[in-house]
Amino acid sequence: MAVTTGQVLADTIPTVLESARDTEQFTAVMSGLVWRIQKQLHDGKNINVPTFGTVTARDLTEGIDNVVSETMSDSSITVTPREVGCKLILTDKLVRDNNEDVKAAAGRILGNAMEVKRDQDLLLNLASAATTLGAGGTATLGQIAAARAILKGNPVASGGPAPGTPYIVHHPYVTLDFVDIFTPLVPIAGSSQISQGGAIADEVIRNYGQGRLFGMPYIEDGNIDITSIANTAKGGVFIRDFMILATANEWSVEPERDASLRATELNITGEYGSGIYIDDWGVTMNHDALLPA
Repeated sequence: MAVTTGQVLADTIPTVLESARDTEQFTAVMSGLVWRIQKQLHDGKNINVPTFGTVTARDLTEGIDNVVSETMSDSSITVTPREVGCKLILTDKLVRDNNEDVKAAAGRILGNAMEVKRDQDLLLNLASAATTLGAGGTATLGQIAAARAILKGNPVASGGPAPGTPYIVHHPYVTLDFVDIFTPLVPIAGSSQISQGGAIADEVIRNYGQGRLFGMPYIEDGNIDITSIANTAKGGVFIRDFMILATANEWSVEPERDASLRATELNITGEYGSGIYIDDWGVTMNHDALLPA
């Protein structure tokens, strides 16, 4: 059993000269970009989200009875929340001897771990969109524009046009591909207008990021996996309702005293699940994410 003792955190006991800092982690952004549903207590194991179909209107003839009736139809997707958690054990001696507020730091670390876990779970859904653009190569503006066109032109039979403003979410290594387009050191074939500079290039040079591309917010997320498929990132262009985050129990930290061990367990647990609502309302962006040089 892993137990956090004074020996394990020897670097902060007893000669702390500066305030300790948490290890920086990538900001979790996905939970704020998706459709969030709160599961009600005692409301079953699953969450079912229905989608109604369409009916067809017809031309009518004056004085002739309309004898054709339509039938409503529906379908649904199911999301099953599951428990997620993490635990730390802090010895009494560690808490007494450490100059830092170890319990408070432990709470922050546990919370960060849950945020990253949820973000990674949501990001995995981006690979399940109906359409994929890119084959692990360099990202292009044409692919971003194409993704928007795919969402806005989605046929009714596949869920209809994606409502609202789409988001672009990709790994920071992929962002560099777009920075290179707007601020090339060597002119890029086929990009003569952009390579001449101007307001867009000036903005990229000042702030690095693009802010928006083709009217869509561009958001970086370093929690996108680039190791399962080496140096390849699967980001996405999608609208909010492409993906559902269903929460059954918001996470919280619960301490548990272990007298014989002379320590306190800090357990954090939550219950959530995620799934795709309409897979045609997202586009997987599969691009090279090699370490920049």
